[in-house]
Amino acid sequence: MQTIKKYTISQETLEKWSLIFVPDRDFFYFMSKPDHFPSHKITEMNQTAFTLDVRTSFLTWSINKKAEYVCVMSNEEFQALSTLEKEMIITEQKALNRGLVFTEDELKGLMKNVNLPDTDNQLEILKQGASFQDIVILQKCNWNQVSKNVQHTILMNYADEWIEEYALEPEIRESYQTRYPELYPYMDTFSEENGPNCLAAVASAIRSSTDDIKCWMQVEPFLQLLDENHYHHIETSSVQARDVWIWFNEQDQVVHAAYLLSEEHAFNKHGQTMFNPWQVIRINELKKAWANFACKVYRKV
Repeated sequence: MQTIKKYTISQETLEKWSLIFVPDRDFFYFMSKPDHFPSHKITEMNQTAFTLDVRTSFLTWSINKKAEYVCVMSNEEFQALSTLEKEMIITEQKALNRGLVFTEDELKGLMKNVNLPDTDNQLEILKQGASFQDIVILQKCNWNQVSKNVQHTILMNYADEWIEEYALEPEIRESYQTRYPELYPYMDTFSEENGPNCLAAVASAIRSSTDDIKCWMQVEPFLQLLDENHYHHIETSSVQARDVWIWFNEQDQVVHAAYLLSEEHAFNKHGQTMFNPWQVIRINELKKAWANFACKVYRKV
């Protein structure tokens, strides 16, 4: 069993990550409509194409707002383009901040700790037909050719960049095993896939059942669940075990939720990607992470 910032990750989970980290199709973004291959206005694109795996891999929420067009292209189609066309695409993806686009130095950083004599050779495999100057785009056809050791090391170092807080001491997690036996196996671990979110984590704590902990729960069913279990918003400065904290944006939309395990710690998942662990987090760290939003306390009454 390995760890990322002291959060446990199994070999099986790493294997699952390896399969979905790099999609088998590229989503290329452009500021202007490209001349030589079909594209769609981003606003007119069928949104079902943007699966959570696609969004997570290509970091669609971080793409520069100047991007107006998107082209979905297989690896084979991309590799068949002229060198000049590929160079133009690679350069624009880097400029627009699309995910799975790295400099060679960034990739070397992600490959650190690989105890292999042929690390440079593995980097060359990742670059095949998918690099320009020092920029490399990860493609499935190349990703599948590098060793599992390299894949897993890249994934672990990449996930490390997503996580702000280190996992707490094992003794803290173990102290909650008796009180929260259903949550304990998930504490300070990673999901095998994108999707499980903070609302599903809190719902599992409320129900004392993890049947739905791996789901992407929507806001309306979550709020209904609170009501059904007699959780209501209260004005209080007190902190109490089994409270639910919910953060709202300026439009009064739910952006995050966490479940208090005690007066010191909460059960939390910062996002719906596989790189966001289920964690036992100190309450002050939780407050700091979501300080830009308004927090409301829901208590069972």
